[in-house]
Amino acid sequence: MRELVARVPIPLAGVALGLAALGNLVAPWAPAIYGLCGILAALCAALLLAKVMMFPAQIREDFQNPILASVSATFCMALMQLAGYTAVFSFALGFVLWIAAVSAHLVLMGWFGFHFIRRFSLSQVFPTWFITYVGIIVAAVTAPLFSMEALGTILFWFGFASYPVLLATITVRYIKHPVPEAARPLFCIYTAPASLSLVGYLAITPEPNLLFATGLLVAAQAFLILVLFRLPQFLALPFYPSYAAMTFPFVITATALTQMLGLYALEGVVVPEVLNLLCAAETFLAIAMVSYVVGRYAWFLTEPLRASQKVAVQDETANSLETA
Repeated sequence: MRELVARVPIPLAGVALGLAALGNLVAPWAPAIYGLCGILAALCAALLLAKVMMFPAQIREDFQNPILASVSATFCMALMQLAGYTAVFSFALGFVLWIAAVSAHLVLMGWFGFHFIRRFSLSQVFPTWFITYVGIIVAAVTAPLFSMEALGTILFWFGFASYPVLLATITVRYIKHPVPEAARPLFCIYTAPASLSLVGYLAITPEPNLLFATGLLVAAQAFLILVLFRLPQFLALPFYPSYAAMTFPFVITATALTQMLGLYALEGVVVPEVLNLLCAAETFLAIAMVSYVVGRYAWFLTEPLRASQKVAVQDETANSLETA
């Protein structure tokens, strides 16, 4: 068990986030999958907590890396999503978890700004910076569950205001500096901020502006197309913890389209049938990508167990031969 926990990378939090968000996406028509996603997301979060408690020095070392430090915000985002799962059984416990997750995310934002933005280096900027600052919009998405719309609104506009600044900065970084192979799957995060902004906006706005929401939807779909063009290159890479970036961005993009189609229906806007087909395709893509990444992570984390079993079998075979 200790060997397994030692192998747990911080980006596993991104897998937990993707699982929790996927559960919410499919909940209306697949409650069993909703429950399974919640359990798996909680298991990922538990492994990360075990890593923090058992290997604090390694966590401190990881936080010196701007990618891992910014990715750690996905843990807070995952807990915000899991708070909704928890509230089904205990509203009070879910609310406490939500408050703790939002508070931790805000603290992380301040810490990250002090340690990395203060000593800004363009080559050290990655799409994971979206997670740290735009990612706080998950608080807006989940705020209505706990009647915290006022706080959710403030956090939404902060995250949304951060988006264009980070988009410009990260894009310039990609133009001017090469990206290490292990970090290339992080490009998938590009499709998340616009989609998350749309979902957050719809969550905290009683009467959303249809034109504004449609603009966000168009941006989200455009970034999805951009990411899909490069996705085969990322899937061809060997496994890296950055594979986690291929989960939540696809889930939240499918969620954004699903919710916008619901808004169009409420507003009496007739949309082409192709959008419904596109929504189904994006939902299938989200399920497929999360399932694939979970499988790759499970194979990676259980490698020491498989190795020890192989050695045990070899030893048993050798002893049998000696006895014979």
